[in-house]
Amino acid sequence: MRPRPTASETSGGTDLAARARARKVAVRLAVAADPGTPPELLEAMAADPSRTIRRALAARSDAPAGLLRALAGDPDLKTRQAVAENPACPPAVLIVLVDDPHWSVRWSLPDHPAADAEVRRAICRSADEVLRRLLAESGGLDGETNATLAADPSADVRAGLAAHTGDPHLLAVLMTDADPKVRARATQNPRTTLDGYRILANDKSALVRAAAVQSDRLPLDELRRLAHDPSVNVRWWLAAWPSTPQAVLRVLAEDPHPEVASQAQARLGWNTRSMPGRA
Repeated sequence: MRPRPTASETSGGTDLAARARARKVAVRLAVAADPGTPPELLEAMAADPSRTIRRALAARSDAPAGLLRALAGDPDLKTRQAVAENPACPPAVLIVLVDDPHWSVRWSLPDHPAADAEVRRAICRSADEVLRRLLAESGGLDGETNATLAADPSADVRAGLAAHTGDPHLLAVLMTDADPKVRARATQNPRTTLDGYRILANDKSALVRAAAVQSDRLPLDELRRLAHDPSVNVRWWLAAWPSTPQAVLRVLAEDPHPEVASQAQARLGWNTRSMPGRA
């Protein structure tokens, strides 16, 4: 005859293992959430048929690496999301998630506290352009990652890097990028110098010059010059931008293009009906 379990066995691992196999989900869920559940039992529960339980396991801050590795391939999206959001998730598991079939899992990875150089390398190799751009925009990257992203075939990725990099040398390189989209995003980088803004305000691309107007960093002499820019789009942005000085707006109010002139006049509060030459 099998002896009855002792009190210590009832309250310890034997009892937890039995409850981990209970038919009621609520009982198994209590085991999954119990801080005293041993790692080996938690890992065994990764195959539990209830996604509620697997989600609870994935969210445990003390989840063992083996458990998170198993749940990284779970068919339930919310379980994999919980793995990706878990601060305890190790780099090796994050690398697995780089190739997750759902964007919400992949796109959360660049900001993960455990995303080390190996994880960043995996992201740089990813076919997901948005994921690579999110990494480029995360800031504080190491030199190898910066160099890889600066050579990325996607202009959107390089543009994200131009707007967020803290490396002045890399920023200077990106300000000469062949794609105007990249140079335009450099106007959004708080580390761009006044000399840099002057260069961007004289860029050959109207897209870049318009972005420089919207930076709020151009000196008055550059704004006066841009009031005569050959691009209607640049002059319109200058007329519409809230910080454009009135002296520049008065020049634009006489612009030969009616949309630019009317925009500047509206900013100045002119009553166009009473202006000379108006009916």
